[in-house]
This record gives sequence, C-alpha cells and structure tokens, in this order.
Amino acid sequence: MYRAYWQFYKTIFPFIAAFSVACIAVGGLFWAFLLFVVIGPLIGILGFRFFYQDQFYFYYNLGITNSKLMSVSFLMNLLLGIPIFGIIILIIHFFLGNFTIT
Repeated sequence: MYRAYWQFYKTIFPFIAAFSVACIAVGGLFWAFLLFVVIGPLIGILGFRFFYQDQFYFYYNLGITNSKLMSVSFLMNLLLGIPIFGIIILIIHFFLGNFTIT
C-alpha cells in the first residue's frame, strides 16, 4: 500500500519541482519553500490530472481515494521539503556567505 502512495508522489514530484524552481526565480527562497509545501501538491495533482488521468483508476482499484492521495502527498511534500530546502540554504550559505532569506 505504501508503494502506491510513493509511486503517486514520484509521479507528481516533477510538477512540484518545476513550480518551486519558478517560485525561487520569482519570489526568493523563503517564498519558494512556503509555496512548495502549501501549493506545490495542488500543482502536482493538477498536472497528474491533466497528463495521467487514467491512472486514477489504478489507485481507486487499490482502495485509495483522491482525498487520501492528496493528504499523503501534502504530508510527504512537507517531510521532504524541509530537508531539501535546508540543504539548499546550507549550500548557498557555504558558497555565497551570509545572506538574508527574502
């Protein structure tokens, strides 16, 4: 069962990552992190609905509803987002020195 959730998250992650890179370019690292955690899963699910609509039947046949997929993707995005952006901040701090997160 956990593999199905992980597979779903791996499918929506490229949409989330592209959205967060665009947010870094527009709003900075802090806002990109907030939008990555809060709005990123919604963007990922919209991309999944657009490109992989037929795969929802696979999850439905496993007994996984859309609301379960969304809630698990929000949780996984939060749990993965904190270390990812923490590493990015450390790398930027190491190469650029002191900076402010705006």
